Amino acid sequence: MECLYKFVQKTIELESLSDKIKIFFFGDVHRDTAGCDVDRWKEFLKEAKETPNAYFFYMGDGNDFASTKEKAIIDKSGLHDTTRAKFDMIAEKDIRRFCTEISFMKGRMLGVIEGNHSLIFMNGQKSDEIIADRLQSEFLGWLCAYTLTFKFKNTGKSISVHFTLCHGGAWGKRAGSSINQVEDLKLQIFGGQDIYVMAHDHNRGAWPTITLLPTKDSGWHMKEKQQWLCRSGTFKRGYTPNTSGYEIGRLLRPSDMGALCMEVGVRRSRTDGSDVLYPKIKAII
Repeated sequence: MECLYKFVQKTIELESLSDKIKIFFFGDVHRDTAGCDVDRWKEFLKEAKETPNAYFFYMGDGNDFASTKEKAIIDKSGLHDTTRAKFDMIAEKDIRRFCTEISFMKGRMLGVIEGNHSLIFMNGQKSDEIIADRLQSEFLGWLCAYTLTFKFKNTGKSISVHFTLCHGGAWGKRAGSSINQVEDLKLQIFGGQDIYVMAHDHNRGAWPTITLLPTKDSGWHMKEKQQWLCRSGTFKRGYTPNTSGYEIGRLLRPSDMGALCMEVGVRRSRTDGSDVLYPKIKAII
């Protein structure tokens, strides 16, 4: 799997400092499998469509065909082009249905992260690239540092929220191991971001942490910075009677299904003659 890294910056214009937006992070839908909880998926779509000022990050694995290991097998199989073309037709049909279901997100899809179930078509295009194109969004690769700037009309003021987004990995069975993998992005690579989000292991949650950073307002001092470590969830059931799956074989815990939502607003600080804006971020699980 080609693990592409990208840096992206986007600006959103808001009317006033009192405006808030909600950002939904969703992925690991596995829409084309029997294990997909279709009712819960449709509930999410309804909620997302009806939420004012909603924006979206797609975190990969909307469909299931094919995993990283399966792609390697296909590449080495020596299949005829006609057979590969049939695989492409099946995947294209699933992508078309998935994009139709999330089509209301067009214009508000902030970006598309590549999952490990991202099929490479015969023309070289990846399925997640196709999803990005159809949602008029940007393909973010497997790992992305993303800066989202909010400009407020008629004030001359702006704030930025910094994200690290990655489809991620899955190691360990304990709850702590899941969030520890997200924290590794913070401790080892991207130290100063506001929100870190991984998908892949089907866990869902948001954990706030505090870091002290040197800051110069009226003078140098150490200032608290809140940072969020997050997993974006899934819509695939792990334990359905009379079915098999890797979750059962590895005795993994059932997932708390759904998407992650982060509300972003503004906190204004007026001290010692300064007028500074800071992001005010709240997790909604």
